[in-house]
Formats: sequence, structure tokens, C-alpha cells
Amino acid sequence: MTAPPGATAPLVYKFGGTSVGDAARIARVAELVAAAGEPVVVVVSAVAGTTDALSAVARERGAGQPVSEAIDSIGADHRAIAGDLFAEAPERLHGVAASLDRVIAQLHEGATATPGSAEDGDRIRAAGEDLSSRLLAGALEARGHPTQRIDARDLVLTDARFGGADPDEEGIAAAADALLRPALAAGRTVVVQGFVGRAPDGRTTTLGRGGSDLTASLLGAALGAREVHIWTDVDGILSGDPRAVDHPRRIDRIGFEEAVELATFGAKVLHPGAAKYAVSRALTVRIRSTFEPERPGTLIVRDRWDPAGVAAIAFKPGVGLVQVRSHPSAIPYGFLARVFDVLTRHKLPVDLVATSHTSTAFTLDAGAEVARATAELRLFAEVAVRTRLATVTVVGHGLLQTPGVVARVFAEVGDTPVHLVSQASDVSLSLVVDEADARPLMRRLHAVLVEGADPSNDEETP
Repeated sequence: MTAPPGATAPLVYKFGGTSVGDAARIARVAELVAAAGEPVVVVVSAVAGTTDALSAVARERGAGQPVSEAIDSIGADHRAIAGDLFAEAPERLHGVAASLDRVIAQLHEGATATPGSAEDGDRIRAAGEDLSSRLLAGALEARGHPTQRIDARDLVLTDARFGGADPDEEGIAAAADALLRPALAAGRTVVVQGFVGRAPDGRTTTLGRGGSDLTASLLGAALGAREVHIWTDVDGILSGDPRAVDHPRRIDRIGFEEAVELATFGAKVLHPGAAKYAVSRALTVRIRSTFEPERPGTLIVRDRWDPAGVAAIAFKPGVGLVQVRSHPSAIPYGFLARVFDVLTRHKLPVDLVATSHTSTAFTLDAGAEVARATAELRLFAEVAVRTRLATVTVVGHGLLQTPGVVARVFAEVGDTPVHLVSQASDVSLSLVVDEADARPLMRRLHAVLVEGADPSNDEETP
């Protein structure tokens, strides 16, 4: 969807939990929003650590344990932030504190209901964004910035798949037209909770962990935003994890396909679901640092015309590998279909796949519940499961067109055991290795493919 004729396409800003981690940071976010010089849609995550605390409340409540003290602690933390944020505006403090107290009271009220319903966890976890959005809206209003807080439940319409709801794009577009456009046209910045949605019957849903990025992309697409800015604690997308490589570089410009691969295989700057959605809607996304706003960050664009080459090396620990081999007497056709039918019915998302005539191997998150699926697979195949693995992924532009990239990768692999190799596109090459080998391999690949080190120098950096 595009902006109406004569209207300027708006900006959408999303701020993560570290960006709103305390009163000083929320005040800084309010300054950044005001500095935009135009009304923007602001999507805000929960204050850092709050979603984890609320998830613990949901687990303990589901187990029948008392949670009132934990809820009170969350409330006290947010009231303390409000006290610091509005120390010089007592009237504003009174109004915001009362609003926070209503959210906490609703949590307490829900804690007395019968636990265990499917939506219980979503209702509890959504309170984090309910709280943070009130703090940020109050901070903007305290600075005289025209602001309207709109409940995400009225905007982000979803199905009833609790814990990871699918958005209703047509419903979101209609809600954006009805609620967001008039507010922006009236010169008001809109503050919306990330991560939170509403099922058709009115119950609260969530978009899954990291879903605030997806909220920003959904609203950006509905509004025909000219850019979606993801504000975080790092200055854009780096060429490698600074904890694992010696000289990571900020990537100034990257294509969406590369961004999706990086998000899927280790980079935490942009949620994979948001990256995939932005690709499908041709949204322009910029990754920026809340703490260094003067820096341009990384621009994610639909098409890259830069010279082909390697952009980054990604690292994802906690990977499990399932190897499935058909029985010798089995008829080979239909084998893969049977395997993936089992995975689909057990709702196991697969990252990487390698196949041959009679066998296949695929990766899953190591924490995935595979026992039932593997038991079913063993009815018609031999199954082996490996854990304590990691993926190391070379991500770039035009890798299949760049002579020598694969050869240079495997030259650095050397005698490191590799359990699976996957290259299904022009933008990535993934290797599954033991977790203990992953960081040294990532460092070697980054040095040679990104930093341009001499591959003949095999001295390992400690």
C-alpha cells in the first residue's frame, strides 16, 4: 500500500528493549522522535528484562505457584522509571503512574483466574509493552510533542495462534487507514506497542519473541512508509559478531535476501520474520543506533547493485542435526515427502537441508522437541540426532558468480569436521560444525573473506 495522493509517506520508528531500558534512555528516545521533525509511528518494545520476568510469571502461574510478589516487583520497577522520568513534572507523573497501576491491577486480576488457557501467556507477556508504551507516550507529551497512544490490539489484527500469531494484513491495512492516518494527518506522533495483537474474538495475542520488528514492518507496509527505522544498541549490521571476530565492520548497505540470511543464522539486529516480510513488501529498512543517532547505520534495500562479494560471516549456536536414511528395502520415491510430512505435522521448523537419493539431513534449534517426530520417522527410516552443533554462514551478494569463494571457504575449513553443507541461493553458504569449532572457523573466514587477510598466514588468533 502507498500513501494517499498528496500525502507524504511517513516514517516508522521501532525501539527495542535496551533503547528504553531506564528513564534516561526513554528520555533519549523521546528526543530522537521529536528530532524527526514530523509525526512518526513509534513501535516500542518492553523495557529490557520485562518480557523475561513476565514469561516467568506465566510459567509459575501455569504451575499453580503464587505470582503476586513478582507482579508487584514489575510494577515497582516501572513506577521507579516513571518517578525518574517525570521528576520535574509531578502532574504528568501522577497521570502516568495511575495508567501503569491499571496495567498492574489487570495482571493481578488475571492471576486469580483459572490458569492454563492457551492465551494466558500472551495476555501476561503483552503487559510489558502496555507499560513501556505509556512511559514513552508520557515522555513525549511532557516535552510538548503532540502524541497519541493507540492500542496495538486495535491495529495488529491476527489469527488465534497464541504465542506466534499470524497477522491479518488486510485487517491491519484497514485499521491503519482508520486510526493511524488521521492521527498523523493531525500532526500527532503515534505510539504503539510492539509484539502485541488481537485475535478475531478480541483476545490478546503476540507475534512471538522479537515480534516488535514485525509490528513495525506490518504498520510500515500498511502505511506505505518511506522507511522503517529499527533503533537498537548497535550501529547497524556488522560483518561478524564482535565477540568472535577481530575486526568487524559496519555494513553500510545490504540487500534484503542477505539480511534475511543474517537474521536467520545468527545476527540479532533484525528479527527473521520481519526481514522476510519486509522483503515481500519491498520496504526500505534502516538499522540505527539509539546511542549514536548521528551515524547512518545500515540501509537494507530490495536490490543491490554493488560488486558481488562476501558481506558478513554469521554464527548460530544451539543447533541440532537430524539425519534420516531410508531402509534398504524402501521404495525411494516419496521418501522425502514422507519425511517432511512428519515435520509439518509436528510443527518443526527446519533451517538447513541436504538430500541424496536415499537420505536427508536437516537442522533444527537444539531445544526443539523432536522425540515424537523421530519416533514416527523410525517407522520407515533410520534416524540419528546430533546436538552441540553450530552453523557458520558466509553471507554476501552474488556468491555463485564470484570465482573462488567456495574454494577459499573450504581452504579455511581445513580439517575441521563438517556435518552438513548447504548452498541453496546466491547469497549464502552454510556449514554445520561442532560448537567448539564454530568460533575459530568464523574468525578465520572473516579474516580472509571480509578483512582480506593473507590466507597463507594460518596463525590462529587467540
